Amino acid sequence: MVIESGHSGSTSDERGVVAKVWPFYPLMIVPGIVLLLAPSIVDELMDAFKISSGPGSLLQVSYFLGGVAGMLLITRMMQSFSVRKIMVVNILILVVSLCFCSLSPNYWVLLAIYLTCGFSNGILITFPGVYVTRMRVQTSHRDQNILYSFFSLGVVTGPLISGSIMKALSWRWAFAFPALLILPLALPVISMNFPAVPGVLPASRETIRKAIKFERPLFAGLIVAVLLYIAAESTVSMWVVNFMDEAHRLSSAQWVLTLIWAGITVGRWICAPLTRRIQPYRLLLFLSSGAGFSLVLAPYVGWRYLAVFLYALTGLFCSGIYPLLIGYVARFPASVSPFVFTCMLAAGAASSAALIFASGLVNQFKGLLKFGMSLISLPIFLLLLVLFWMREHIAENRA
Repeated sequence: MVIESGHSGSTSDERGVVAKVWPFYPLMIVPGIVLLLAPSIVDELMDAFKISSGPGSLLQVSYFLGGVAGMLLITRMMQSFSVRKIMVVNILILVVSLCFCSLSPNYWVLLAIYLTCGFSNGILITFPGVYVTRMRVQTSHRDQNILYSFFSLGVVTGPLISGSIMKALSWRWAFAFPALLILPLALPVISMNFPAVPGVLPASRETIRKAIKFERPLFAGLIVAVLLYIAAESTVSMWVVNFMDEAHRLSSAQWVLTLIWAGITVGRWICAPLTRRIQPYRLLLFLSSGAGFSLVLAPYVGWRYLAVFLYALTGLFCSGIYPLLIGYVARFPASVSPFVFTCMLAAGAASSAALIFASGLVNQFKGLLKFGMSLISLPIFLLLLVLFWMREHIAENRA
Protein backbone atom coordinates (compact mmCIF):
# COMPACT_ATOMS: atom_id res chain seq x y z
CA MET A 1 0.00 0.00 0.00
CA VAL A 2 1.34 3.43 -0.91
CA ILE A 3 0.41 6.42 1.23
CA GLU A 4 0.69 10.04 0.14
CA SER A 5 3.40 11.83 2.06
CA GLY A 6 2.12 15.33 1.44
CA HIS A 7 5.18 16.32 -0.61
CA SER A 8 4.43 17.28 -4.20
CA GLY A 9 7.26 15.22 -5.65
CA SER A 10 7.35 12.21 -3.40
CA THR A 11 5.43 9.38 -1.83
CA SER A 12 6.18 7.07 1.09
CA ASP A 13 5.38 3.41 1.54
CA GLU A 14 4.62 1.50 4.70
CA ARG A 15 8.32 1.50 5.66
CA GLY A 16 8.44 5.30 5.65
CA VAL A 17 10.73 5.38 2.62
CA VAL A 18 10.39 8.52 0.51
CA ALA A 19 10.30 7.83 -3.24
CA LYS A 20 11.08 10.90 -5.31
CA VAL A 21 9.95 10.83 -8.93
CA TRP A 22 11.01 14.28 -10.17
CA PRO A 23 14.54 13.18 -11.29
CA PHE A 24 12.87 11.27 -14.13
CA TYR A 25 11.27 14.42 -15.54
CA PRO A 26 14.20 16.07 -17.44
CA LEU A 27 15.48 12.68 -18.60
CA MET A 28 12.16 11.88 -20.32
CA ILE A 29 12.80 14.64 -22.86
CA VAL A 30 15.44 12.64 -24.77
CA PRO A 31 13.43 9.41 -25.16
CA GLY A 32 10.74 11.68 -26.59
CA ILE A 33 13.19 13.04 -29.16
CA VAL A 34 14.33 9.53 -30.08
CA LEU A 35 10.75 8.26 -30.45
CA LEU A 36 10.18 10.48 -33.49
CA LEU A 37 13.73 10.42 -34.82
CA ALA A 38 12.87 7.98 -37.62
CA PRO A 39 9.69 9.82 -38.73
CA SER A 40 11.58 13.12 -38.69
CA ILE A 41 14.38 11.96 -40.98
CA VAL A 42 12.73 9.17 -43.00
CA ASP A 43 12.45 11.32 -46.16
CA GLU A 44 16.16 12.16 -45.95
CA LEU A 45 17.05 8.49 -45.44
CA MET A 46 14.84 7.39 -48.35
CA ASP A 47 16.68 9.84 -50.60
CA ALA A 48 20.12 8.96 -49.24
CA PHE A 49 19.67 5.19 -49.58
CA LYS A 50 17.34 5.23 -52.63
CA ILE A 51 14.45 3.34 -51.01
CA SER A 52 10.63 3.63 -51.13
CA SER A 53 8.19 4.11 -48.24
CA GLY A 54 7.77 0.34 -47.76
CA PRO A 55 11.39 -0.31 -46.77
CA GLY A 56 11.48 3.17 -45.21
CA SER A 57 8.81 2.16 -42.72
CA LEU A 58 11.04 -0.67 -41.49
CA LEU A 59 13.21 1.78 -39.52
CA GLN A 60 10.40 2.57 -37.08
CA VAL A 61 9.32 -1.08 -37.17
CA SER A 62 12.84 -2.02 -36.08
CA TYR A 63 12.64 0.54 -33.29
CA PHE A 64 9.34 -0.83 -31.96
CA LEU A 65 10.43 -4.47 -32.15
CA GLY A 66 13.44 -3.62 -30.02
CA GLY A 67 11.15 -1.68 -27.70
CA VAL A 68 8.86 -4.69 -27.22
CA ALA A 69 11.84 -6.83 -26.15
CA GLY A 70 13.03 -4.20 -23.68
CA MET A 71 9.62 -3.57 -22.15
CA LEU A 72 8.95 -7.27 -21.56
CA LEU A 73 12.24 -7.58 -19.66
CA ILE A 74 11.59 -4.71 -17.24
CA THR A 75 10.03 -6.75 -14.45
CA ARG A 76 12.89 -9.26 -14.72
CA MET A 77 15.39 -6.43 -14.41
CA MET A 78 13.59 -5.16 -11.32
CA GLN A 79 14.24 -8.52 -9.68
CA SER A 80 18.02 -8.22 -10.03
CA PHE A 81 19.01 -4.58 -10.35
CA SER A 82 18.43 -1.29 -8.55
CA VAL A 83 16.32 1.47 -10.06
CA ARG A 84 19.38 3.60 -10.73
CA LYS A 85 21.35 0.75 -12.32
CA ILE A 86 18.48 -0.06 -14.71
CA MET A 87 18.32 3.57 -15.82
CA VAL A 88 22.08 4.15 -16.08
CA VAL A 89 22.80 0.97 -18.06
CA ASN A 90 20.06 1.72 -20.59
CA ILE A 91 21.16 5.34 -20.91
CA LEU A 92 24.63 4.09 -21.85
CA ILE A 93 23.19 1.54 -24.31
CA LEU A 94 21.16 4.29 -25.98
CA VAL A 95 24.15 6.61 -26.25
CA VAL A 96 26.38 3.94 -27.82
CA SER A 97 23.72 2.65 -30.24
CA LEU A 98 22.79 6.16 -31.44
CA CYS A 99 26.46 6.89 -32.09
CA PHE A 100 26.79 3.69 -34.12
CA CYS A 101 23.63 4.59 -36.06
CA SER A 102 25.25 7.87 -37.06
CA LEU A 103 28.15 5.90 -38.58
CA SER A 104 26.05 3.30 -40.47
CA PRO A 105 27.48 2.53 -43.94
CA ASN A 106 24.12 1.40 -45.38
CA TYR A 107 20.43 1.22 -44.57
CA TRP A 108 20.34 -2.44 -43.54
CA VAL A 109 23.11 -1.98 -40.98
CA LEU A 110 21.18 1.02 -39.66
CA LEU A 111 18.06 -1.15 -39.27
CA ALA A 112 19.98 -3.73 -37.24
CA ILE A 113 21.54 -1.17 -34.90
CA TYR A 114 18.23 0.65 -34.48
CA LEU A 115 16.81 -2.45 -32.79
CA THR A 116 19.17 -1.69 -29.89
CA CYS A 117 18.03 1.94 -29.83
CA GLY A 118 14.45 0.74 -29.57
CA PHE A 119 15.37 -1.71 -26.80
CA SER A 120 16.99 0.89 -24.54
CA ASN A 121 14.64 3.75 -25.41
CA GLY A 122 11.61 1.55 -24.76
CA ILE A 123 12.91 0.86 -21.26
CA LEU A 124 13.69 4.53 -20.63
CA ILE A 125 10.15 5.48 -21.69
CA THR A 126 8.40 2.70 -19.80
CA PHE A 127 10.32 2.11 -16.59
CA PRO A 128 9.74 5.60 -15.07
CA GLY A 129 6.02 5.10 -15.71
CA VAL A 130 6.16 1.70 -14.01
CA TYR A 131 7.93 3.27 -11.03
CA VAL A 132 5.48 6.18 -10.78
CA THR A 133 2.49 3.83 -11.05
CA ARG A 134 3.84 1.68 -8.23
CA MET A 135 4.92 4.54 -5.94
CA ARG A 136 2.15 7.08 -6.66
CA VAL A 137 -0.95 4.90 -6.44
CA GLN A 138 -3.43 7.47 -5.17
CA THR A 139 -2.54 10.16 -7.73
CA SER A 140 -1.66 7.91 -10.67
CA HIS A 141 -3.76 9.67 -13.35
CA ARG A 142 -2.34 13.12 -12.49
CA ASP A 143 1.29 12.04 -12.06
CA GLN A 144 1.37 10.06 -15.30
CA ASN A 145 0.17 13.18 -17.13
CA ILE A 146 3.00 15.21 -15.58
CA LEU A 147 5.67 12.59 -16.28
CA TYR A 148 4.67 12.09 -19.89
CA SER A 149 4.24 15.80 -20.53
CA PHE A 150 8.04 16.02 -20.22
CA PHE A 151 8.30 13.10 -22.60
CA SER A 152 6.00 14.82 -25.09
CA LEU A 153 8.06 18.01 -24.71
CA GLY A 154 10.94 16.04 -26.22
CA VAL A 155 8.68 14.76 -28.97
CA VAL A 156 7.58 18.35 -29.73
CA THR A 157 11.11 19.68 -30.11
CA GLY A 158 12.57 16.56 -31.73
CA PRO A 159 11.34 17.05 -35.32
CA LEU A 160 12.44 20.71 -35.34
CA ILE A 161 15.85 19.82 -33.94
CA SER A 162 16.31 16.99 -36.43
CA GLY A 163 15.19 19.18 -39.33
CA SER A 164 17.59 21.97 -38.34
CA ILE A 165 20.49 19.54 -37.90
CA MET A 166 19.87 17.92 -41.30
CA LYS A 167 19.79 21.32 -43.00
CA ALA A 168 22.99 22.47 -41.31
CA LEU A 169 24.88 19.14 -41.26
CA SER A 170 23.37 15.73 -42.18
CA TRP A 171 21.06 12.98 -40.97
CA ARG A 172 24.05 11.37 -39.24
CA TRP A 173 24.27 14.24 -36.76
CA ALA A 174 20.53 13.92 -36.11
CA PHE A 175 21.33 10.54 -34.53
CA ALA A 176 24.33 11.87 -32.61
CA PHE A 177 22.58 14.87 -31.03
CA PRO A 178 20.27 13.02 -28.58
CA ALA A 179 23.21 10.82 -27.56
CA LEU A 180 25.02 13.98 -26.41
CA LEU A 181 21.96 15.68 -24.92
CA ILE A 182 20.93 12.81 -22.63
CA LEU A 183 24.15 12.90 -20.60
CA PRO A 184 23.53 16.18 -18.71
CA LEU A 185 19.78 15.55 -18.44
CA ALA A 186 20.46 12.19 -16.81
CA LEU A 187 22.51 13.66 -13.95
CA PRO A 188 19.58 13.80 -11.45
CA VAL A 189 18.86 10.11 -12.07
CA ILE A 190 22.53 9.13 -11.90
CA SER A 191 23.03 10.96 -8.59
CA MET A 192 19.79 9.78 -6.90
CA ASN A 193 19.42 6.70 -4.70
CA PHE A 194 15.90 5.45 -5.42
CA PRO A 195 14.17 3.14 -2.95
CA ALA A 196 13.57 -0.32 -4.35
CA VAL A 197 10.12 -1.32 -5.50
CA PRO A 198 9.17 -4.20 -3.19
CA GLY A 199 7.28 -7.33 -4.11
CA VAL A 200 7.26 -6.95 -7.91
CA LEU A 201 6.52 -10.20 -9.72
CA PRO A 202 8.43 -10.93 -12.96
CA ALA A 203 6.74 -11.68 -16.26
CA SER A 204 5.49 -15.27 -16.07
CA ARG A 205 2.40 -17.40 -16.55
CA GLU A 206 1.70 -17.16 -12.84
CA THR A 207 1.81 -13.35 -12.94
CA ILE A 208 -0.56 -13.33 -15.91
CA ARG A 209 -2.94 -15.60 -14.00
CA LYS A 210 -2.86 -13.28 -10.99
CA ALA A 211 -3.57 -10.20 -13.13
CA ILE A 212 -6.45 -11.96 -14.89
CA LYS A 213 -7.83 -13.33 -11.63
CA PHE A 214 -7.89 -9.85 -10.10
CA GLU A 215 -10.09 -8.39 -12.87
CA ARG A 216 -10.05 -10.07 -16.27
CA PRO A 217 -12.07 -7.43 -18.21
CA LEU A 218 -9.92 -4.59 -16.85
CA PHE A 219 -6.68 -6.40 -17.71
CA ALA A 220 -7.75 -7.37 -21.23
CA GLY A 221 -9.50 -4.07 -21.93
CA LEU A 222 -6.55 -1.90 -20.92
CA ILE A 223 -4.11 -3.91 -23.03
CA VAL A 224 -6.34 -3.68 -26.11
CA ALA A 225 -7.09 0.01 -25.51
CA VAL A 226 -3.43 1.00 -25.20
CA LEU A 227 -2.55 -1.25 -28.15
CA LEU A 228 -5.04 0.61 -30.35
CA TYR A 229 -4.10 4.08 -29.14
CA ILE A 230 -0.32 3.70 -29.48
CA ALA A 231 -0.73 2.17 -32.94
CA ALA A 232 -2.71 5.20 -34.14
CA GLU A 233 -0.48 7.79 -32.45
CA SER A 234 2.74 6.21 -33.75
CA THR A 235 1.47 5.77 -37.29
CA VAL A 236 0.23 9.32 -37.74
CA SER A 237 3.54 10.56 -36.31
CA MET A 238 5.47 8.34 -38.72
CA TRP A 239 3.74 9.43 -41.92
CA VAL A 240 2.28 12.92 -41.41
CA VAL A 241 5.47 14.68 -42.55
CA ASN A 242 5.64 12.60 -45.73
CA PHE A 243 1.88 13.08 -46.31
CA MET A 244 1.96 16.88 -45.96
CA ASP A 245 4.94 17.04 -48.29
CA GLU A 246 3.38 14.77 -50.93
CA ALA A 247 -0.26 15.92 -50.74
CA HIS A 248 0.18 19.63 -50.01
CA ARG A 249 3.77 20.36 -51.08
CA LEU A 250 4.32 21.90 -47.66
CA SER A 251 7.90 22.98 -47.04
CA SER A 252 9.23 22.33 -43.54
CA ALA A 253 6.52 19.72 -42.98
CA GLN A 254 8.26 18.76 -39.72
CA TRP A 255 6.31 21.66 -38.22
CA VAL A 256 3.11 19.62 -38.54
CA LEU A 257 4.60 16.84 -36.45
CA THR A 258 5.75 19.43 -33.92
CA LEU A 259 2.24 20.92 -33.75
CA ILE A 260 0.71 17.48 -33.15
CA TRP A 261 2.98 16.90 -30.18
CA ALA A 262 2.63 20.47 -28.97
CA GLY A 263 -1.09 19.72 -28.76
CA ILE A 264 -0.33 16.50 -26.87
CA THR A 265 1.96 18.33 -24.43
CA VAL A 266 -0.44 21.20 -23.74
CA GLY A 267 -3.35 18.78 -23.50
CA ARG A 268 -1.56 16.74 -20.83
CA TRP A 269 -0.94 19.87 -18.78
CA ILE A 270 -4.67 20.57 -19.03
CA CYS A 271 -5.79 16.99 -18.32
CA ALA A 272 -3.67 16.60 -15.18
CA PRO A 273 -5.75 19.05 -13.05
CA LEU A 274 -8.99 18.09 -14.82
CA THR A 275 -8.76 14.55 -13.41
CA ARG A 276 -9.55 16.05 -10.00
CA ARG A 277 -12.94 17.32 -11.24
CA ILE A 278 -13.91 15.03 -14.11
CA GLN A 279 -13.96 11.25 -14.15
CA PRO A 280 -11.10 9.90 -16.32
CA TYR A 281 -13.62 7.72 -18.16
CA ARG A 282 -15.61 10.75 -19.34
CA LEU A 283 -12.42 12.49 -20.45
CA LEU A 284 -11.41 9.37 -22.38
CA LEU A 285 -14.71 9.25 -24.26
CA PHE A 286 -14.50 12.94 -25.22
CA LEU A 287 -10.83 12.83 -26.25
CA SER A 288 -11.12 9.59 -28.23
CA SER A 289 -14.18 10.81 -30.15
CA GLY A 290 -12.45 14.06 -31.09
CA ALA A 291 -9.24 12.30 -32.14
CA GLY A 292 -11.10 9.82 -34.34
CA PHE A 293 -13.08 12.42 -36.27
CA SER A 294 -10.12 14.76 -36.77
CA LEU A 295 -8.01 11.87 -38.13
CA VAL A 296 -10.74 11.00 -40.63
CA LEU A 297 -11.16 14.56 -41.89
CA ALA A 298 -7.57 15.81 -41.98
CA PRO A 299 -6.36 13.85 -45.06
CA TYR A 300 -9.30 14.94 -47.23
CA VAL A 301 -9.44 18.69 -46.69
CA GLY A 302 -8.15 20.61 -49.68
CA TRP A 303 -6.69 23.63 -47.90
CA ARG A 304 -3.26 22.83 -46.48
CA TYR A 305 -3.58 25.09 -43.45
CA LEU A 306 -6.88 23.53 -42.47
CA ALA A 307 -5.16 20.15 -42.65
CA VAL A 308 -2.39 21.48 -40.40
CA PHE A 309 -5.01 22.76 -37.95
CA LEU A 310 -6.83 19.41 -37.88
CA TYR A 311 -3.62 17.50 -37.21
CA ALA A 312 -2.75 19.92 -34.40
CA LEU A 313 -6.28 19.40 -33.04
CA THR A 314 -5.67 15.64 -33.27
CA GLY A 315 -2.69 16.08 -30.94
CA LEU A 316 -4.81 18.01 -28.45
CA PHE A 317 -7.46 15.28 -28.46
CA CYS A 318 -4.87 12.49 -28.19
CA SER A 319 -3.11 14.16 -25.27
CA GLY A 320 -4.73 12.56 -22.26
CA ILE A 321 -5.68 9.18 -23.70
CA TYR A 322 -2.43 7.36 -22.92
CA PRO A 323 -1.81 8.77 -19.39
CA LEU A 324 -5.46 8.24 -18.42
CA LEU A 325 -5.42 4.63 -19.59
CA ILE A 326 -2.20 3.72 -17.82
CA GLY A 327 -3.47 5.50 -14.71
CA TYR A 328 -5.90 2.61 -14.25
CA VAL A 329 -2.96 0.24 -13.74
CA ALA A 330 -2.77 1.53 -10.15
CA ARG A 331 -5.95 -0.45 -9.42
CA PHE A 332 -4.08 -3.74 -9.72
CA PRO A 333 -2.25 -5.26 -6.74
CA ALA A 334 1.19 -3.72 -6.27
CA SER A 335 2.94 -7.00 -7.04
CA VAL A 336 1.47 -7.27 -10.57
CA SER A 337 0.91 -3.63 -11.58
CA PRO A 338 4.43 -3.22 -13.12
CA PHE A 339 3.83 -6.33 -15.21
CA VAL A 340 0.43 -5.05 -16.37
CA PHE A 341 2.02 -1.71 -17.29
CA THR A 342 4.78 -3.30 -19.37
CA CYS A 343 2.30 -5.65 -21.08
CA MET A 344 0.20 -2.69 -22.16
CA LEU A 345 3.13 -0.77 -23.63
CA ALA A 346 4.71 -3.83 -25.26
CA ALA A 347 1.39 -4.63 -26.96
CA GLY A 348 1.19 -1.01 -28.12
CA ALA A 349 4.71 -1.12 -29.54
CA ALA A 350 4.03 -4.36 -31.40
CA SER A 351 0.79 -3.03 -32.90
CA SER A 352 2.59 0.18 -33.89
CA ALA A 353 5.18 -1.78 -35.83
CA ALA A 354 2.44 -3.64 -37.72
CA LEU A 355 0.30 -0.56 -38.52
CA ILE A 356 3.28 1.60 -39.52
CA PHE A 357 4.47 -1.07 -41.96
CA ALA A 358 0.95 -1.60 -43.35
CA SER A 359 0.49 2.16 -43.84
CA GLY A 360 3.87 2.38 -45.55
CA LEU A 361 2.83 -0.32 -48.01
CA VAL A 362 -0.48 1.45 -48.75
CA ASN A 363 1.09 4.90 -49.03
CA GLN A 364 3.62 3.85 -51.65
CA PHE A 365 0.82 3.19 -54.17
CA LYS A 366 -0.23 6.22 -56.15
CA GLY A 367 -3.71 7.49 -55.31
CA LEU A 368 -3.97 5.71 -51.95
CA LEU A 369 -2.07 8.22 -49.80
CA LYS A 370 -5.17 9.98 -48.41
CA PHE A 371 -6.97 6.70 -47.86
CA GLY A 372 -3.96 5.29 -46.03
CA MET A 373 -3.79 8.30 -43.72
CA SER A 374 -7.53 8.22 -42.98
CA LEU A 375 -7.27 4.53 -42.02
CA ILE A 376 -5.26 5.62 -38.97
CA SER A 377 -8.57 6.70 -37.42
CA LEU A 378 -9.82 3.10 -37.33
CA PRO A 379 -7.88 2.08 -34.18
CA ILE A 380 -9.26 5.16 -32.37
CA PHE A 381 -12.86 4.27 -33.20
CA LEU A 382 -12.16 0.69 -32.09
CA LEU A 383 -10.76 2.18 -28.88
CA LEU A 384 -14.11 3.88 -28.29
CA LEU A 385 -15.86 0.52 -28.58
CA VAL A 386 -13.44 -0.96 -26.04
CA LEU A 387 -14.13 1.93 -23.65
CA PHE A 388 -17.88 1.32 -23.88
CA TRP A 389 -17.27 -2.38 -23.25
CA MET A 390 -15.16 -1.55 -20.16
CA ARG A 391 -17.58 1.04 -18.81
CA GLU A 392 -18.67 -0.78 -15.67
CA HIS A 393 -15.03 -1.47 -14.78
CA ILE A 394 -13.57 2.03 -15.21
CA ALA A 395 -16.47 4.51 -15.15
CA GLU A 396 -16.02 5.26 -11.46
CA ASN A 397 -12.81 6.98 -10.45
CA ARG A 398 -11.68 4.48 -7.85
CA ALA A 399 -7.94 4.88 -8.50
